[in-house]
Amino acid sequence: MTSPATGPATGLTTGPDTSLLHIEGLSVTARLATDRLRLLDGVDLEVRRGQIVGVVGESGSGKTTLARAVVGLLERNVTVESGAIELAGDVVVAPGVDRTDRIRGSAVGMVFQDASRSLNPLMKVRTQLSEVLRRHVRGLTKVDVEQRSVEVLGQMRISDPARVLDSYPHQLSGGLRQRVAIALAVVTRPALVIADECTTALDVTTQTKVVGLFRTLVDELGIGLLFVTHDLMLASDLCDRIAVMSRGRVVEQGGVEDVLDRPRQEYTRRLLAAIPSWT
Repeated sequence: MTSPATGPATGLTTGPDTSLLHIEGLSVTARLATDRLRLLDGVDLEVRRGQIVGVVGESGSGKTTLARAVVGLLERNVTVESGAIELAGDVVVAPGVDRTDRIRGSAVGMVFQDASRSLNPLMKVRTQLSEVLRRHVRGLTKVDVEQRSVEVLGQMRISDPARVLDSYPHQLSGGLRQRVAIALAVVTRPALVIADECTTALDVTTQTKVVGLFRTLVDELGIGLLFVTHDLMLASDLCDRIAVMSRGRVVEQGGVEDVLDRPRQEYTRRLLAAIPSWT
């Protein structure tokens, strides 16, 4: 694990045993034509540096809403009603408070379900990495940008970074596109990465490689990872802790073995029972 690090744009500093992401009592509602719909209801969650926390649950359980709340990407009709989100002890989200523009892309990186949402099809990979670096990291020279771009593709275990840098997204395989999307999320050396169902569109073999890559990145860089997925098997292989969500609430959370081998809640047991190969 790396030593305590500082985020490039925020002065974010945490030690390995301190809370990186702390969510307490977070409730979020959506304003509809004639009513309000509660999307998150009193959610508590914590991610520490060097830790992978999985958020699992069925579609509509609130997983993606939670992930998007951390980076300030909620829809216009969605409002934080109560609670708070802290990053390294600083409140970034609360009722009437949204400081996520200070951390998004710099201290916090986001990997979306579909790499096409992160990649511009009209721009080469080199240009896209350069734009992210110049937007979020001050004082970089052209040489600095090139060196960091090559470095981050190496961290993605991409063996031919020169070719990938000079490629458009459509010239790359699905697995390579997803690795480039992850590279865009970590190129600024954020303290926290949020991966929202980012392996769903990949085949099983590529999923396994991407999961292994995440584990390596967390171990080598000491970042925190919030891994959102509906795949309990995947979460069991990757995560240190798991939070199970249902109807906007965290109904159970704890270490992977505690939650998946000794579930306390009936909802968790039903999720596990739906997996034919689970033993």
